[in-house]
Order: sequence, then C-alpha cells, then structure tokens
Amino acid sequence: MKKPVSISKKPSASWPSSRRSAMADTGLFASLRFKFALLLALFGGLLMLSVVVLLEQNIRHSLYRENIDKGLGIARAIAFNAEDPLLTGDDLYLFSAVKNARKAPGIDYALVVDLKGKIRAADDVGRVGRNFTSSPRNEVVKQGERYRVIRIIGSRDAVLDLQVPVYSVAETPVLLGEIHLGLSETPIRNEILAMRYRMALLALVALFAGSIAAFILAGFSIRPVLALVKGVKAIGEGNLDQHIDLKRRDEIGVLTTAFNDMAASLREKEFIKNTFERYLSKPLTKIILEHRDDIKLGGEEKEVSILFSDIRRFTTLAERLPPAQILELLNAYFTTMIDIVVDNEGMVDKLMGDSVMALFGAPISLGNDPLRAVQCALDMQRAVIDFNRAQTEKGLPALEMGIGINTGPVVAGNIGSARRMEYTVIGDNVNVAARLQGLAGPGEILISAATWERVRDQVEATAMPPMTLKGKEHPVDVYRVDGLRFTAEDETGCDRA
Repeated sequence: MKKPVSISKKPSASWPSSRRSAMADTGLFASLRFKFALLLALFGGLLMLSVVVLLEQNIRHSLYRENIDKGLGIARAIAFNAEDPLLTGDDLYLFSAVKNARKAPGIDYALVVDLKGKIRAADDVGRVGRNFTSSPRNEVVKQGERYRVIRIIGSRDAVLDLQVPVYSVAETPVLLGEIHLGLSETPIRNEILAMRYRMALLALVALFAGSIAAFILAGFSIRPVLALVKGVKAIGEGNLDQHIDLKRRDEIGVLTTAFNDMAASLREKEFIKNTFERYLSKPLTKIILEHRDDIKLGGEEKEVSILFSDIRRFTTLAERLPPAQILELLNAYFTTMIDIVVDNEGMVDKLMGDSVMALFGAPISLGNDPLRAVQCALDMQRAVIDFNRAQTEKGLPALEMGIGINTGPVVAGNIGSARRMEYTVIGDNVNVAARLQGLAGPGEILISAATWERVRDQVEATAMPPMTLKGKEHPVDVYRVDGLRFTAEDETGCDRA
C-alpha cells in the first residue's frame, strides 16, 4: 500500500495567531478544524458501528449454531437409544431419557413421539398419551438430512423445536418416531442483548475519546482509517491475507497492530485447521488446537494402538502401469484409506510408498483405542472391495491389502528441530505392528496378543500358530480378525449412519 502523505509539524510563527483569528471570525462550530474533526468523529463512529454489527452478526450466528448443535447432540443421543424402547414399549427408559435431557441448560421440553404422532414420553407427564400437534405458524430455521429445526411463532416464550427422527437399525431403515427437543431462545437473546449493551457502551466511550482526539489531531491523515475499513471488510468477506503497514504510537496505531495480529492469528488458525483436518478428525483437531501451547519438542510414554497397512504385490503392479496412472491410483487409494482412519478418530502418522501408518491413542486417547483400530482395519478391508469394483470397471487390476495392529507403550512426541518437526511414535511395539503387517496375507488383519486382550469381548478372531518376528528371540502369539461381535459404534460412540 502507499505510504501516508506526511504533514509538516513546523508551522510558521504566524500560524497560531491566524488560527485564533480564523476561529474568532467564523466561530468554533463553523471553523474548518471543527468540521474536519466532526467528519473524522462521524467516520470513526461509522467504522466502529460496522465492526460492532459484523461482530454481533458473527456472535449471534455462533451462539445459535452452538446451542442448536448441543441440542441436536442431545436429541440424537436419545434417538440412537430409542429404537428398542419404541419397539418394545419400554416407556420407562424413554421417560428417563427425556427427563435427563430436560435438565440440560436451555432445554424447555423433551418429547418422544411415535410414528402415529402419539407422545410416548415427555418431561411433563401431563402430555403423555396425547397426540403431538404443531402450531401452524412455524418457521423452518435449519434443515438437514436427518434433523429439522423449527421456530415456534406465537408461543409464550421463543422456542426452537429440534426434531430428530428415530430409525430402526437395519439394511433398510424404518422410521419409528421422532425426538422433539424445545430449545428456549430467551437465554441466547439475553446473552446477545448483554453483548450488544457492552459493545455499545464500549463504542460510545471510544467515540467520545476519538472525537476529542480528532479535534486535537485533525491535521493527521485519515488514510490509516480507510485502510482499516478496507481490511475489516476484506476479512468479513473471507479474505484473510490482510496486513496494514503503519508505524504510529497513537490509538490508530494500536488498532492497526491489533488488526494485523488478528488477521495473522486467523490465517494461522485457518491454515493449521485445514492442514490437521486432512489427517485428523474434527474433534481431535479441535482438542489439539485448544492445547497448541503444549506442542513442544520431546515426547512422552503412552499406550497406543498402531496400525500398518500395505498393498500386496504393489511393486509388480508399478512395473506394469505407467507412472502417471500409478500416481492416480495411489491418490485415490490413499484418499479412501485416510477418510476411514479419520472417521474412526485415528491419526494418519505416515504415508510410505503404498503403506499407511495410523495411530489410535496419540496424540490423545479418546478411549477404546484398540477397538477403534480394529474397526478401522475392517472398514479399510471392506473399502478395498468397493475400490476394486471401481478399478475393475475401469479395466485396472484389483488391489489386495494386508494389515497389522499392535498395542502397547511407545514414546510419542515431536521429533526434529525447531524449523522442522514431525509428530510420531517410536519403540519396539511400533516394529511389532509393522512385522505383523508383513506377515498378513491379502485381505487379512493380524493383531498381537496385547491388542487381542483388550478387544476379545468385542472381536471375533482366530488364534494363529505362534510366529517368529524379525528382532524377536521367541515366537509371539498372533490372531487373525474375523469380525466384530457387535457394531463398534455401540462401544466407541462413533456414528456411522
């Protein structure tokens, strides 16, 4: 950007007297200095107003989205467990679920309605057995594939009705009923109103101080303010590549520095968030970003489940196909595998040639890490079948994959230098997982005894003859995974709908 035009700070000797003479002739309110100061004050007021409006809109949207997401999470939790009670008539469980949901802050009511529109359970016992009726004056606020948010207009209190359907868990889901959760808008509006008052008070104080400063310093250039307006608007439009090069020690300089810091922080967060979400799930990314100050060189010992997968006979395949086609094949394959790891709350640690190394329990443990690793491996093998179907339709050869999983203590942390570091895990248990992958046949999943001990109640597996692994003096017990005793999401809480 162009440098602001400098203004001389050495007026002539007659300047003070001429200024007083001009003000005496024209009066204070008619003087050019007052008009210019008033213009600056008005412009500053408009600038602050635009910032306040932008912030209020963003905060309002964030508050509504956060409260609706929390409410939908509660409703989905009830819906997930309401299938059997609705089918078996276990209304006692439904009553317990809606009663617990009603205790959540901001929840006005909780209902379970069956397919006939009859209220099966409610926090208000008087409504049980009645037909659920909705006001004709409703407004759809938000709608998704399996939820709907409706604003009930004309009610005593502003309420958002969160509706989540209950489906049977089957190959062809059948609608069994709906969960209705009333989310009161009053706490949200009160918080927005309080925020508006605080911002208005802050804006008035800033406007008063700015008016006095504008009157005293009316001769300064207004270009920095214009630059700030442009930068604020650009950020509001999503362009975060903003930086104002200005060296001042007054309020405008402080505001400019804060703006540059804010823009840089937004760019950094957006970059880190986008980078992490390529390899991590959104919940895991959020936790890491909230604890980013703890990311330092070094490591810690923790129990982790390590998964290695590898395409069998890939070297032969690479010799038969042109490099461009191999690259396209690998990109499509890795896209599928990485999505599966992320969906199972794992972390993609490395992509090595045609191999994938994934971690469950690092950098943080989300619980049931070995089971999620096994579920991930099963999902990967199933995905290869679908992947091969598409490959065959294109006239390309099918892929076969072997997977090895081991669980145990490792050293996890950032390895490298201050300029280039990489988060990984090291230790003998990592080597065991890699060796198991090397022994796995096409389509097989081999797990160690340590992993088997942690998942034996949930996983069907066949004990293999003890195998000798490279680097091990004695044979180790190995198990081949055949499947799950039940859906892993019942234990891990993963939603695979």
